[in-house]
Amino acid sequence: MEKKKNKKKKPYVMPQDQLTRTTGWLGTIFLATVAALFILVGGVMLFVDGIKELYLIYMISALLIALGIGLIVKYFVTEAYRSMHDYGFSGGALIVILGGCALARAGQLATQIAAFVGLLVLAVAVVMLQQAMQLHIMRKKVWTVVLAISLVTLLSSVLLLFDIRSVTGKVTGFEYWVLLISGVLTLLCMLISGIGVKIFLHQEHDELLRMQKEQQLSLERDADQKRLESTMKKIEDESESREC
Repeated sequence: MEKKKNKKKKPYVMPQDQLTRTTGWLGTIFLATVAALFILVGGVMLFVDGIKELYLIYMISALLIALGIGLIVKYFVTEAYRSMHDYGFSGGALIVILGGCALARAGQLATQIAAFVGLLVLAVAVVMLQQAMQLHIMRKKVWTVVLAISLVTLLSSVLLLFDIRSVTGKVTGFEYWVLLISGVLTLLCMLISGIGVKIFLHQEHDELLRMQKEQQLSLERDADQKRLESTMKKIEDESESREC
């Protein structure tokens, strides 16, 4: 009984591949959720009468707070505190504070709704740009499609941020159309990138198996060669002993 009490429980260490998978899934789920909210909010603001910009600010503020809390939770769930270079907790706390400030100043921000939407769309465009570069590194031809989508989304966010009336003023509810379409394009890019990465990993796995098989065959050939040389040497030794 004393030995059992003296035993210390070893700390749990999450394997690196499991940590990567968990982080990746959480990021994918979050991005898909953001895209769905873009579509929902854009659709509501465009096609439902009586919805004010103030309500949109409330929704976006709540989204920021939820995002910050999600980053903080992910920081602990994935045990990211083991890494000296992960700032998920501080980033999450900052986003929660920004969401709270936006909620407190919702009335003033409602007058700058175009710039607010532009910032959100800009963040999504940067993510799509990373997906394009990822596919380019993997040598997938569809990377040009994702790149074109990300650049169009990026241009739309710039138009909103700089309030270029010569373009935005020609379409009623331009910022909400941008929000709606960017949500759809984000989901499309996620689908394209997911398929491209899956194909790349499958090809990489097949190549690894091929190399392992070739290495195994090479080792077997070397072993056969050594056995043949050993047999030939024995035959030579026996023939020499007979001659003697």
